[in-house]
Amino acid sequence: MSVTISGANQLYKNIDKIAQWSVRDSAKLQAIGERVGGVYANYLKANVKDLDKDTSLRGRKIKKGQLRRSSGTWQPSKDSNTILAGPRTKAIGKRGKTTKYADGFYAHIVEKGDFGPRFGGKHRTQNTGVFSRGMKATKNRSEKLQFILLKREFANYAKGL
Repeated sequence: MSVTISGANQLYKNIDKIAQWSVRDSAKLQAIGERVGGVYANYLKANVKDLDKDTSLRGRKIKKGQLRRSSGTWQPSKDSNTILAGPRTKAIGKRGKTTKYADGFYAHIVEKGDFGPRFGGKHRTQNTGVFSRGMKATKNRSEKLQFILLKREFANYAKGL
């Protein structure tokens, strides 16, 4: 006596298609990443305070509002669906498209607010810690949004199989 299961081949094909979700639906997954990363980027744009004047650092001119303008989302690798959010810069790898006066190459200096003793000791500004505060403030909201959007998109993708 033998048992045959009808439809098993179709089930296996559908499972294989579901496993290919991140490849087949890449554009929509990237759009979800952009939207979720936008939560943090918008927080930064709203909470980073501009200097009242232009300044320079190591010979590079920093325009008023440059750090705020650099906040956004970008895709570090075109081979991946990963989307990052924060201050964009060309200084580390050619990540993202940034114009000359929207480059946040000095964001780490702003975040720490610290100089060594030979440079005058502690120095804090109104923007010191804004990136870490922003991550804490937007973490729950962005995780919930990501869960809702991924769940909805997966349902649409699975329905089309």
